[in-house]
Amino acid sequence: MNYFDPLLLLGIFVLAGLGSMLRYLMSKWEGAMPWGILTANILASFIAGVASSRFQADLGLTAFIVVGFAGGLSTFSSWAGASVQLAAKEKAVIAGLYTLFTLILSSTAAYLGLLVR
Repeated sequence: MNYFDPLLLLGIFVLAGLGSMLRYLMSKWEGAMPWGILTANILASFIAGVASSRFQADLGLTAFIVVGFAGGLSTFSSWAGASVQLAAKEKAVIAGLYTLFTLILSSTAAYLGLLVR
């Protein structure tokens, strides 16, 4: 596989853009904590698990889905920014729960995605 194939890179670019747009829209769902970002990270983790399991033989397709779409949909920086904003608003308990939910639920979703065959 040529990792510098222009079509592969273009596909990743396009799908990352789509994932990022979806994450932006989902990030507007807020409440006691940033539910949209949490949901986006969980969904992206599940998608990455499914793609890693189902498309092992096709590294290009896996890269499109995992690096492109799921990578654009999930984001460490949005999670970190939301956590810091919660802490700055003196909502440390919610920030802590948000961090735990993100780590535990995203990891669980990725594992469950791996089980999908």
